Amino acid sequence: MPTIVPMAVITVVLSAALWGAFLYTYSGRSWRFLALVPLGLPLSALVNLGVKGPLAAGVGAAAGIESGLGLETPAWFLVFLFLLSPVFEELIKVLPAALPAVRRRMSSPVDAFLAGLALGIGFGIGEAAYLGWQIGASGAYEMYPWYAFTGFLGERLVVVFAHGFMTAVFLWLAAGKRPTAGFLAAAGAHAVLNAGAMLYQLGLAPEWAAGLSLVVTLIGCALVFERIRPRVPRASADEVVYYHAGE
Repeated sequence: MPTIVPMAVITVVLSAALWGAFLYTYSGRSWRFLALVPLGLPLSALVNLGVKGPLAAGVGAAAGIESGLGLETPAWFLVFLFLLSPVFEELIKVLPAALPAVRRRMSSPVDAFLAGLALGIGFGIGEAAYLGWQIGASGAYEMYPWYAFTGFLGERLVVVFAHGFMTAVFLWLAAGKRPTAGFLAAAGAHAVLNAGAMLYQLGLAPEWAAGLSLVVTLIGCALVFERIRPRVPRASADEVVYYHAGE
């Protein structure tokens, strides 16, 4: 058994408990949005195995570009690879919103925000499981004991919130008749979130700088979330009051 498995299980369970409780409490103790979380769980594996992986391999093969070249890789292909996650992950996360059962829960911008939060949280939890499986299958870290993967635990815990935030903003703006703005906001935040890791992988930034970039971006997401989030009274999950803090 890959040594990361115990930590991956802990990460998935703890993420589900923490952010599930957050969503349940924040939505006015309503189960109707918590029930949407499972819809997001398989989406990370689907988009990586069915879209991003084949696209990266296919375009690279067509252009005659070998993998693992680092800075010797053509700049346009690096940009292409960098944009795969922001573009396709943000699109697939909102795909369940086309289902009638989900649309019935999105009768207002408030409900759209909460539905997006739920779908993004589900995606983030599923992504933690998928990445844990990927790391284990690679066999590259088998020399480390399971408790050495605390960095994986910490990063995934906070990234689950980031996915929820980005999808909430996407669907909130889409419900306000601004779907393009919603997509650009979600994809832009996603790109900023991934920028530090990309620079580190290319050898253009030290590991601490990549980590700092992630922390700063997550703090920014939390601050924006607090500013734009709808206020949901605890007494009633169905009667909601929405306002923008800037008004």
